[in-house]
Amino acid sequence: YPVFPWVVSDYKSDELDLASPDSYRDLSKPVGALDPDRLQYFMERYRSMQDALTGTAGQDEDDNGVGPPFIYGTHYSAPGYVLYYLVRQMPDH
Repeated sequence: YPVFPWVVSDYKSDELDLASPDSYRDLSKPVGALDPDRLQYFMERYRSMQDALTGTAGQDEDDNGVGPPFIYGTHYSAPGYVLYYLVRQMPDH
């Protein structure tokens, strides 16, 4: 199995051709931006967070409980996904 499943884009073939560029996703974009509709959702959410912060200008973050705007609410980090993926694997022995 591929150790880094988030770089693969071909999940339908019976055999994965690692030499083919078509087997890999576009690495110039984050995972959340691969689907245009999904990216649009995240960008709208980010803008709405910015709008919400404008109403709390002049207050400290601790006072209003609102942190800075962000695009992704979960982590799209390599260590997090590797750990999650490997925890689900059955040991060989």
